Formats: sequence, structure tokens, C-alpha cells
Amino acid sequence: MAGHAVLRSQITQNAESDQIHPEHHNPLDGVIKSIFAFGDAMVDEFVSAFVEQIMMERAKLAGYTMRAPFLISEHPHEHHERRGQREKDVKYTLTLSPDLNDSIHVLSVTLTACQIAAAKVNSVDSRTAEMMYFGSRSIENSLSHAVGCKFLDIGLDPMGMCPEIYLDGAKQFCHDVCAFKRFFQHITSSEGPMERAVAASRLMSLDESPLTALRNALCALISSDTGSEALFISDFAADSRLLEEAESMLDAKGFGSLALEEAVSIMNRRC
Repeated sequence: MAGHAVLRSQITQNAESDQIHPEHHNPLDGVIKSIFAFGDAMVDEFVSAFVEQIMMERAKLAGYTMRAPFLISEHPHEHHERRGQREKDVKYTLTLSPDLNDSIHVLSVTLTACQIAAAKVNSVDSRTAEMMYFGSRSIENSLSHAVGCKFLDIGLDPMGMCPEIYLDGAKQFCHDVCAFKRFFQHITSSEGPMERAVAASRLMSLDESPLTALRNALCALISSDTGSEALFISDFAADSRLLEEAESMLDAKGFGSLALEEAVSIMNRRC
């Protein structure tokens, strides 16, 4: 990792030298780039082990990812009746799902350590600062990507485990995703897995009125009956102009990070 950080500055210097003297090729460029790639691989390996072994297994995130599709697709009346709750006893204030408490704690501790390390870059020599900055920022970015993928899989449901989406469960899921997203607010990516997971959860938890308005607007593009039960991506894919207009409409509503096919799937599953 230290070698990776030190060589970052060397690559920059070599690139500047090549621009000034293009006829001079540094034979070490290939070695430098290989070490650079090795540093990225080390970060990926750490994040993979952290997410899969610490968060998924020990901190119970795996249990949440298995339970969430059933939470989202569960009819609210069945949920209350099974637990013997009367309507007046139901709590409407959303809090983090209990089986995410450990996961969010270990993530918080790790990100705090990264931020503390990054904050020290001005108090150490340049090469050490480069190493600390690279390590902390790379780990944060990779964690955002890895954790975001877990939530995005729940929202997009590629395995078909969530055939129906009910508003109560969707709102809880959206609250959970946004709780994790807050730890990565300083990351500027607009279309990473975490950002896409937030967009998916927001679309899933839209209230009936704005969801109906969005659905009707998409139906109007293809001259479809607004009372029809489902939208079909094939209706948009057949005409590139319609596809572009539909994607622009999603973007205007704040769901531009989702592909049209993904958004249509979510809207079709909403009950």
C-alpha cells in the first residue's frame, strides 16, 4: 500500500515528463502501473473480506438481506394480524431495522477510522500523507460500492424474491438504505450502487399520488391506457425517441440513476 501511494506521485511526474520530452520513454512505467494495480487489488480484497465476513456474517447483514424482500412484499394487514397488533398499537415512526444495528455500528467505526487518518495528512510528510489519503479514501469508496450493491440487489430484485411491493415495507427499506447512505455523504459519485439503491428505495416508497402521476406520464408517452395494469419496457425500446423522453422524465423526477427497465419493474410491482 505504501509503495502504491508513493508511486502515484511518480506516475504523475513521468506523465509530465513525457509531455515535455515525448521521445523519452521511462522503462519503469509498466512496473509502476502494475504496482498501482496491486494497491487497488489490496483495497478490494480488504473491503470484500470486511463486507462478506464482518458485516454479512458476524454483524448479521446477511439476515437482513434475506428478510428484506419478505418485509417489502408483505401485506400490512397480514403483518399486523400475525403479531396480534391492533391498529392503534402500530408505530408509524420509522427507526432502523433492529438486525442492522450491528452492521451500521461496525461500518461507522471503520469509516471514522478512515476519516481520522485522512485528517492527518497535513501533519505528516508528503509521501506518508499520500499513502494515508489513498488508503482511507479508497476504502471509503469501495465500502460505499460494496454495501450499496447489497441494498441495490434488494431493490431491483434480480432473483424475483419480491414480486409485490407494499408501501409500508418499502418505506422501512428506504429508511434503512438512507441511514447507511448518510455515512457516505461526502462521496461525490452520483450513480454508484449506493446512490442507485437510494433512488430505487425512494421510487419503491413513493406515495400513491406521485407514483400514479409518474406512471400515467409514462403511459401517455406510448399512448397507452393509463388504467392498464403494467408498463412494458418493449414499448419504449422500440422507439429511441420515446426511450430518451422516458429516461429524461425519470431524471427530472430524481430517478435518473436508474435504468428505465429497472424503474418500470419497480412501478409494476408496487401494490
